[in-house]
Amino acid sequence: ISQKSFSYYNEYKSYLRMLLSAARRPACALSKHFLKPLSPAVSQVSNMSGGSSVTHWKVERYVSILTFGAMVGAAAVPCLAVDHSLAILIPLHTHWGIEQILTDYVHGKVTSKLCQILLYIATGFTILSLMYFNQHDIGITQAVKDVWNIKKVNPEELS
Repeated sequence: ISQKSFSYYNEYKSYLRMLLSAARRPACALSKHFLKPLSPAVSQVSNMSGGSSVTHWKVERYVSILTFGAMVGAAAVPCLAVDHSLAILIPLHTHWGIEQILTDYVHGKVTSKLCQILLYIATGFTILSLMYFNQHDIGITQAVKDVWNIKKVNPEELS
């Protein structure tokens, strides 16, 4: 066995050990481990909206988990409630991601405040539009299904 394949084997083995040790933990211990901030310095920084960043970080993780659950729910049991939860969770998750980009790359009091206001307007408009789409049209879940079921058109059939 070559040295390179031996190192891959050791990495694979340590990865499996990590997965097995995580599987042995109870679910609540896993969620506590998952929701811990990466460093204590994070708690000293406040986010754009002015709240505690640790609390904000935890809420972001909960929203990520709920978004994943709503997507699984949309696949398993498509209904209006799941579509409405997706209409709120996906824009909220996206809003926080874009907010972090603005925090990192947009400088100046007026510019950052303007971008923040525009982001809130865009997020609110997106949530309301998706809710309207769910209520008065086919809904998010059915729209995604329809997009995935689009048949490829043969160009010879068009002429």
